[in-house]
Amino acid sequence: QLILQSTPAVEGILRSMMARDIAIAVDKAAVRGGGTNEPNGILETLGVQTESYAVDIFSTVADMVSKANVANVDASRAILTSHAVETIALKSLDADGRPHGVAAVFHGIPTAFSNQVEANVSPVADPLIYGDFSEVLIGMWSGLDVLVNPFAETPYTKGNVYLRAMATMDVTLRHPQAFVTTEVPANAVATGSTGATSRTRVMAIGSTTGTGPSWEA
Repeated sequence: QLILQSTPAVEGILRSMMARDIAIAVDKAAVRGGGTNEPNGILETLGVQTESYAVDIFSTVADMVSKANVANVDASRAILTSHAVETIALKSLDADGRPHGVAAVFHGIPTAFSNQVEANVSPVADPLIYGDFSEVLIGMWSGLDVLVNPFAETPYTKGNVYLRAMATMDVTLRHPQAFVTTEVPANAVATGSTGATSRTRVMAIGSTTGTGPSWEA
């Protein structure tokens, strides 16, 4: 019905939707990956440094910075973590009930929060990645390949058209020790100051599929 009643512009809309879905899948693979027929992302790459969660996020990040300094990681570093961890930082208060501020919790380090950083289910914990993200190399063997097949059996019998979008890619880290990761537990606090607030979790779990080592979504 969409094809019968719409203008040719609908093709551009569908291509944009499929390109967005593939971009999200590529991001998730670069962050973690490691699933069936997926490349290994940062969290699944051997050689990436790990840091145990300390008493709070503020102290843990300080320890991660120290570990990266020992490994001579380039100064252009940043943090990537989930929105659940962002919520902890936003709710963190000092002894007088004033917000610490997100920047203060993360020591002024550039920090990004993304739904592509999916939480571990058991035990429940959110990854926090610190490092030089220019060391992440994503190789793509093609652009966005869109195949239109009006004769696929099941869609054809219903008067539909089968569309397939595919991107073939791989992920590698040029210098795995350029990254330090930790797991922020469900009962985490932002700082050790009185008034720090623990989090309430809202978690969505997604999945991707593909074939590898050249990965398809």
